[in-house]
Amino acid sequence: MKDIYLITASFVGEIQRDFRGYLDMTRRAGYRGIELFRCPYDQYSPKEFRAVLEEYGLTAISAHVDIEDTEKMLGYLPETGARFIVCPGLRVGSREEAYEKAGLLNELGRKAKAAGLRYGYHNHNNDFDRYGDETVIDILLKNTDPELVTFELDAAWAWRAGVNAAEFVEAHAGRFDLIHVKETARALGPEDDLKHIFAGARRGPDGRPILTPEMKAVFEEHQKINCKLGDGIINMPQLKKAADAQGVQAYIVEREYAYTGDNFTTILADREYLSALE
Repeated sequence: MKDIYLITASFVGEIQRDFRGYLDMTRRAGYRGIELFRCPYDQYSPKEFRAVLEEYGLTAISAHVDIEDTEKMLGYLPETGARFIVCPGLRVGSREEAYEKAGLLNELGRKAKAAGLRYGYHNHNNDFDRYGDETVIDILLKNTDPELVTFELDAAWAWRAGVNAAEFVEAHAGRFDLIHVKETARALGPEDDLKHIFAGARRGPDGRPILTPEMKAVFEEHQKINCKLGDGIINMPQLKKAADAQGVQAYIVEREYAYTGDNFTTILADREYLSALE
């Protein structure tokens, strides 16, 4: 497998604590480049940002950008070398809202195309929530213009919703330019709702919950769902075959939990596993 990237959302916070160290770790682990998320954009002009990546032999293929930051980042990303700007997810509470969001994605897709970028949408398990005879992602796929909007399928979130990612790609051939690779030990149940895990937690200045030792222990146990590639329920060879057949452009590793106990050896093992797939 070629063109393997790492999203900087992996090990949340590391990219902001030590930007260059993170890039060096990514380089040493053998990744071609990164998908950007919460990077220190304010410290660099777009050209300077690209130059820093090039120092480490990396490229930026894409960036996850919240809806409210889209206009600003459409002015920043093109000179970084990024080719895709990706909505990291939407909250949809009804069938009607799903249709509205499809229209919004088309609108943003037009703006991205005008800026020389391709607009994409990244799913979570809630995108497989059903309203009547359609899921949210069914509605988004059917009501977005393929010329304006592509999709980045997150394999783990699909499987956590009980959906076979390979079969889903095959059913919607041509709509997926990017694949998010992460493993999951099982589908999700009610016990996995983080609102219950974090119930009663105070929020820090950054808005993140401040966990008690007991909450931390429960959360760390929950994180083990992010197991080693090949040890969970995802059939990665099947997914690769389906994705390659429909022209996927890149595979992007997302690692929420260092199952080896170490960030570097975890992402190294992920890249080695994917590189060995035929």
